Amino acid sequence: MRRYLTRHLLIASIAAVLIAPLVTAESKQPTFTDDQRGFWAYQPVQRPDLPKVDNDAWVRSPVDAFVLARLESAGLTPAPQADRLTLIRRATFDLHGLPPTPDDLDAFDNDDSPDAYEKPIDRLLASPRYGERMARKWLDLVRYADSDGFKVDHYRPHIWRYRDYVIASFNDDKPYDQFVVEQLAGDEAAPHDPDAMIATGYLRLWPYEFNQRDVKKQWNEILTDVTKVTGEVFLGMSVGCAQCHDHKFDPIPQEDHYRLKAFLATILPDDSLTAATRDEREQYEGRMEQWKDATAELRQRMNKIMQPHIKAVERSAYTKYTDDLKALLDADWEKLPTYEKQVADLARRQLIDEHPKAEKRIKGDEKETVEELREKLAEYESMKPEELTPIMAVRDASTEPPVVTIPDARDQTNIEPGYLSILAAARGEPIRPADIERPEKNPDSTGRRLTLAKWIASAENPLSTRVIVNRVWQQHFGRVIVGTAND
Repeated sequence: MRRYLTRHLLIASIAAVLIAPLVTAESKQPTFTDDQRGFWAYQPVQRPDLPKVDNDAWVRSPVDAFVLARLESAGLTPAPQADRLTLIRRATFDLHGLPPTPDDLDAFDNDDSPDAYEKPIDRLLASPRYGERMARKWLDLVRYADSDGFKVDHYRPHIWRYRDYVIASFNDDKPYDQFVVEQLAGDEAAPHDPDAMIATGYLRLWPYEFNQRDVKKQWNEILTDVTKVTGEVFLGMSVGCAQCHDHKFDPIPQEDHYRLKAFLATILPDDSLTAATRDEREQYEGRMEQWKDATAELRQRMNKIMQPHIKAVERSAYTKYTDDLKALLDADWEKLPTYEKQVADLARRQLIDEHPKAEKRIKGDEKETVEELREKLAEYESMKPEELTPIMAVRDASTEPPVVTIPDARDQTNIEPGYLSILAAARGEPIRPADIERPEKNPDSTGRRLTLAKWIASAENPLSTRVIVNRVWQQHFGRVIVGTAND
């Protein structure tokens, strides 16, 4: 039995290699078949000529011509137009997910004007309910949740602002290219725009197990998840399947997964970020400095009591780390290389999570002193500025990107960010790293995510427009043009 399974596994693995894109040892450039290079989705988007149809009177829009041509080629005729009440019910359920009110039904049924149908459509689109309806699909795609997942499943107190950003984007009819750029690189494209900063909450939606001591493994899983979802949501390509090997069915070499990952590997989740304009931040910081100056002596006395207890409770998490992680926690965070900064930050979060336990350790005279100091600090509360709106967002860990390699690969050369190889091959171009555009508005960032976002949102990208049109079509009509919307 074992020999039989081994033989068939070997045959399957050989077949997988034959099916997947090949990489020659000489050029290290993936090669694709003519069918793969010629696949329709990888070709430039073009405006086709309208097909000729017999029943011209039925056609009201260019889309109708294509629908009717397909029906006529199959010897079919269109179904009769639905009655008025059916139309308004379908439109209202489609755009709001709710039935029309009796008043809505009566108004439409009694309207004899030529634009009778356009009026309720405009009203439905103008309603806030439209954005709420449309946002649900997008939020499902990007795996939005109000908690972290896993066993502990911590609540995410500020992620709802990303949810509201998506709803507002649909209601405001935000251009899709802007929608893409803000979510992938709002902090690089418009660091002083609160909405753009909130939009990067997309990059905080990964499942998160806060007490996972193996933070190196967890960080890799986080970046892998973000890479996989980005490929599916924006490109309609299952790049996650190429994490461990060349994709068995699609023309996605393993290196393409890591080329895409290299764009995203720069991120650092930062809970100190806020939805504030530059002026609001400057005013806040100015008032905070005044408060700090006025309360410096009181806070110093408070810290002298609290710090030993905080260190003691941090110790319980610290001792559970391996020696290499302890060394990162003990080092000067600002001087660490980028990857080590990211890992140390993830580990540090677990130490901070222990801080509330310090309060329970304070007893006797210390407790009385702390309470007295807090009462005195309260006298300065009026000096303190109102807190800026907290958000769940990201920024780049530094201006130097981390090294990205394929785990366990013989060649551990750093992989530069790059686009899907099949798209270059389909155009007959060589496969090369992306030209990274440094963000003028955020010199503290690498520009990698902004470069990726602009490529995805570009009119030259043959995938992104097709993908979002397919999704919107599915949401409105219940069936997709291409049956596998994420692949």
